Amino acid sequence: KSFARIHIANLINSGILPMTFENPEDYDKLNQDSKLTVSGIIEGMKAGRLTVTADDGFAFTVNCDLTDRQRAILLAGGLLNYTKEGGQ
Repeated sequence: KSFARIHIANLINSGILPMTFENPEDYDKLNQDSKLTVSGIIEGMKAGRLTVTADDGFAFTVNCDLTDRQRAILLAGGLLNYTKEGGQ
């Protein structure tokens, strides 16, 4: 539902996209064993919003508010790859 700022940085540096529920009530609508599909990740990262669909058909929106640098780190696969590729 939310992240501490340092945890967001750690996720991004590891190449993991941090997402939060746009509507926190959607969390309670998911089954514990639901399989989730995230589509259009690159476009969604640019827009700051993605749609996630559960295997039972329930779809909901998540937010991923990123800076340009954070987006570049994620697209590189994490901070190590980003740095290796010459990013700063």
